[in-house]
Amino acid sequence: MTASELSGLLGIALRGDGSRVLTGAAVLDEAETGQLAFVGSAKYFASAAQSRAGCLIAPAEYAAAEGQTVLDSPQPRAHFAQALALLYPVAAVRPGIHPYAVVEAGAVVDPTAEIGPHVSIGRGARIGAGTRLENGVTVGEAAVVGEGCVLRAGVTLYARVTVGARCILHAGAVVGADGFGFEMAGGKYHKVPQVGTVVIGDDVEIGANSCIDRGTLGATVIGDGTKLDNLVHIAHNCRIGRHVVIAAQTGLAGGVSIGDYAVVGGQVGVGDKARIEARSVIGSGAGILTSKIVRAGEPVWGTPARPLRQYLAQLATLSRLAKKRGSS
Repeated sequence: MTASELSGLLGIALRGDGSRVLTGAAVLDEAETGQLAFVGSAKYFASAAQSRAGCLIAPAEYAAAEGQTVLDSPQPRAHFAQALALLYPVAAVRPGIHPYAVVEAGAVVDPTAEIGPHVSIGRGARIGAGTRLENGVTVGEAAVVGEGCVLRAGVTLYARVTVGARCILHAGAVVGADGFGFEMAGGKYHKVPQVGTVVIGDDVEIGANSCIDRGTLGATVIGDGTKLDNLVHIAHNCRIGRHVVIAAQTGLAGGVSIGDYAVVGGQVGVGDKARIEARSVIGSGAGILTSKIVRAGEPVWGTPARPLRQYLAQLATLSRLAKKRGSS
C-alpha cells in the first residue's frame, strides 16, 4: 500500500511523497523505511524529525523534516489504529466445520461460519454468519453467538448465554458460569441455584481469562461496545452499560451497575450493588464499597474511593505528618 492510497482510505491530507510503499508499522524511534509510525503530540516532534519511518501520521502543525512523508491528522492515534487494521488485515473466515468438531443435534451453524478443531456446540445452539470458533471452544446448549464474532481458543459459553454481533472473546474467557450464591443453613452452606443467563451486546471485546457469571435470576448484561481487559470478573446480575472500558484484574461483586461510557482502571474492587454512573472515572486500585454510588464528574481514587483531589490532599497530609514525625 502506498502513502497516497492510505491517505485516501483514511480521508486525511498527505504531505510529501505519496508513492512511498508501506508494508508495516512500528514505534516512532524504531520505524524504518517502508514502515508507518505516528506522532501523538507536540511532545514527540523532536523525535519525529529524527525518525526514519517511511510515513508519519502527525498533527497538522508538525513541521516535517526534509524528505519526510506525513499524513495530517487531528487524532493521530485513532488514525494510526485504523491504518494498522489496513496494513495487518484479519485472516478471512474459512467456512466449514472441522472434522474433529462436535455439533450436537438441533444446533444451527450458519454455512459461512468457521468451526475449528475440537469445538463443541451443544443442542439448540446457534452460530451466526461469518463467525469463527477457534480450537477447543465450547458453546453450551441453546447458547447464541451472533454474526461476525471471533471466539479464540478455549473460550467457554455455558448454556443459554447470548453473544451479540461482531464480538471478540479472547482465549480462556468463560461466560455463564454460576454466580457465587450460597446460604448458610444447618451449619453448612447450601448452593443457591443460578438459573439466570448472560446477555452480551454487539461489538463487545472480552479479554483472556475473564469470567462473566450468569444471573441468579434474570440476566447479567454487558452493553454494546463495552471492552473488558484480561482477568476481569463480572459477578451475577451485574449490568454494564454501553461503551464502558474496564482494565485488567478488576472484580465486580453481584448486582453492580455501571453506566454508559464509564472508565474503570485496573485492580479495582467493586462491592455488592454499587452503582457507577455514566461517564464516571475510577482510578486503578480503587475500592468501591457495597451500595456506594459513584457520581460522574471528578475521577475517584483510593480505598475507600473518594474524589481525586481529596485523595491527593490526604496523601500530602500523611506525607507531611511522616516527615514531621521523622524529624522529631
